[in-house]
Amino acid sequence: MWLDIYEDFSELSKSEQMALFNAMKEDLFPDEPDKITELLKSIREARFSSGMGCVHCGSTSVKRNGKYRTRQRYLCNDCGKSFNDMTNTPFSGSRYPEKWVKYIEMMVEGYTLPKIAERLKIHISTAFYWRHKILNALGSQGFKQLQGIVESDETFFRESMKGREITHREAKKRGEKDEKRGISKLKIAVVVAQDRNGSVIARKAGIGRVKAEEIDAVIGDYIHPSALLCTDTATNYKKFAKNKKLQHETVNERQKQRVKKGIFHIQHVNNFHHRLKDWLERFQGVATKYLDNYLYWFRWLQIGKNLAFEKQVEQMLISACQKSNYNTIEMLRMA
Repeated sequence: MWLDIYEDFSELSKSEQMALFNAMKEDLFPDEPDKITELLKSIREARFSSGMGCVHCGSTSVKRNGKYRTRQRYLCNDCGKSFNDMTNTPFSGSRYPEKWVKYIEMMVEGYTLPKIAERLKIHISTAFYWRHKILNALGSQGFKQLQGIVESDETFFRESMKGREITHREAKKRGEKDEKRGISKLKIAVVVAQDRNGSVIARKAGIGRVKAEEIDAVIGDYIHPSALLCTDTATNYKKFAKNKKLQHETVNERQKQRVKKGIFHIQHVNNFHHRLKDWLERFQGVATKYLDNYLYWFRWLQIGKNLAFEKQVEQMLISACQKSNYNTIEMLRMA
């Protein structure tokens, strides 16, 4: 009997074979409870690395308060509220704790929402809200300060009102060209800054051409005063560097100048732009209001790209739960 099935298997396409293999693997080898328990221990250690503290008020006057569904609960002596290791995390109150690890694995692999919903047998709206709770949590980690030579440049994305009513312009179909060519008020600017140590910042800055003040709002607080800023010859960056009193080197890419003095260039940032746009293609358009979340996601994947897959999954789960982030479905809907 199984030989007949195997013959049929060979007639499937490669993608269909992989889908069948993954489905069988999930049924035959589900995540062990020990694996989830071990990750919960790592989350607890990272979240309370400075000692146990109340996730509601920050008080260190905390005591154990029994267990609920095998999870240890704690009681704050000051505010009187109780909590557990996962309170105020993206997975707080989840009905599917056994699916956390698999969901994170699929995020690391960059799966789309329909595929996640199908594989995990959850509603697509559940997959959506889990995604943005996790990404909001990753974004709350902030950024490391950029030091040494810091490259910066902006890239542009079409405005997307995906899932929302459009009132300020006519609706467009995906792939339809804008009325105005080049940079216009219909384009969303994303400023990217990266140092030579691999630390990177990528954030939405505004619409149309970016002003020096908008660049400052996005990256100004994260560039060390001793850093040297390397950009193209755009006047907005010249003004930004002058206002921040930063050393500044420019490369004139319009005149085919790629590298100046053997070391100054913006190739790392431009490569980041290309990889980002290629990665976003799979989502068939990202709503502008959620663009920052996808930037956090891609940045996180790029920083950890040299880690083993299992380590990436562990790091994303721990990072998403490290700080208290109270985000409800209602809050995400209103954003």
